[in-house]
Amino acid sequence: MSNIILQHFNGDLRPLDKASIANIKEYAKRIGADYELITGRPFRKHLTDPCQKVYMIDEKWDEYDDVLMLDIDMFATKNCPNVFEAIGCGLYNPIQQRLHERLVQNFKGSAISPYWGGAIYKFSKFRRQTLRHGLGGNEDWMEHFNQPYHYEDEGIIHHLSQSADLMFTKDDIMDPRWCYDNYLPNPAGAFMIHVRTKIAPQGPKREKYENYMGLVEQGIL
Repeated sequence: MSNIILQHFNGDLRPLDKASIANIKEYAKRIGADYELITGRPFRKHLTDPCQKVYMIDEKWDEYDDVLMLDIDMFATKNCPNVFEAIGCGLYNPIQQRLHERLVQNFKGSAISPYWGGAIYKFSKFRRQTLRHGLGGNEDWMEHFNQPYHYEDEGIIHHLSQSADLMFTKDDIMDPRWCYDNYLPNPAGAFMIHVRTKIAPQGPKREKYENYMGLVEQGIL
């Protein structure tokens, strides 16, 4: 099987971005996957930067069996297993459940169609091709999600899933250790860590790079 890991960023790379790219590149090499950093706005130029992650379903990647899209603040731990051998397509923790419910209530989303958090998506070729059927023609509906911190890529992928009549099953949901927030207990047990500004669930915040360096100093990354 041939797999690839993608990340996207638009603008000047910051220290944390560079650290994530280096980390994920090395991880991809370790598990025998290709890697590519997508830049600019290749999906739809008028959409926000997070929306550009939907480019992962483009036919450009059809030579690959599975495509993994990761946020630019995601890191593989030293003991991270092969993500392409893991069950699931994305993250569905309590925060995603709440966003999913609001999407159903406010934007005619579907309670039975998949909704995933945007930090990690892992789609098979079949799923990517199926989602693409909803693109083209009148795409004005995308404007509902074209605002910072307002669903963005998550909303678009949900809408495409709904249009394709994809059903949400337990096998769609990845183990939460594949996208584990740095401030949660026992980060050493995670597979991949999503570096946030928080240092505790209800505690103070600091620069993401400081939290990243803390994980490095602990030997987790």
